[in-house]
Amino acid sequence: MGEFLNTERFLMSMVETVVRREPWEVDARLAELQLGSVERLLKVRSIAISASADATPFHPANSAGTFAYHYGTFALRNEYVGKVWRLDRADGVEAIVHEALKVRVVFSNVDIASNDDLKPKPRSRKGAGAERVCIGNLFGSLPEFAPRQPDGWSTFYLMVDEHGAAELTRPVVKNSTFFAYIERNYLSNGDDLNREPRLTLHDDGDVADGFDPEVVRK
Repeated sequence: MGEFLNTERFLMSMVETVVRREPWEVDARLAELQLGSVERLLKVRSIAISASADATPFHPANSAGTFAYHYGTFALRNEYVGKVWRLDRADGVEAIVHEALKVRVVFSNVDIASNDDLKPKPRSRKGAGAERVCIGNLFGSLPEFAPRQPDGWSTFYLMVDEHGAAELTRPVVKNSTFFAYIERNYLSNGDDLNREPRLTLHDDGDVADGFDPEVVRK
């Protein structure tokens, strides 16, 4: 066991984070991942932020984050699931997947996003399933001489903080948190929310049309 941990630490020390800040860099990466424009991901972000605002003092203390996670995950699927993206719950991780590209995208609330000085951390603990689905992130980023993860999957998190900052990031999960970062793609620092009409999930519009949450036993 100790030998495995030493090998893991050595492999992680070889990883250097790729940070894309410029819009043209991010746009090119999203095109490679067949995720479309930045605006599509920010639409998901905005729905999650709007849902978090529905929490009142009478709700449980963690309601804002819970609402954001549930509606952020819904919005991600509502925006993308169709011809090439499909819903996935492998290892109990709620996500969307692109089978041909072997790419997985998960929604996550974080403490901060798109910030050069601080790296995002999840606002709730990540389970063993999240650690398993992110193993491919580490092994897929190593030099050719390093051992490879056989399944070849890459797992991205759409990370959104409470102020609306967002990034699409490929992390390594360890000890229930984001431990290392293979790449970070900055989507917004949150300032654009001041220029957007506020989204609501409780009017007669179609933002949450047909949304019927399903409870899944892990």
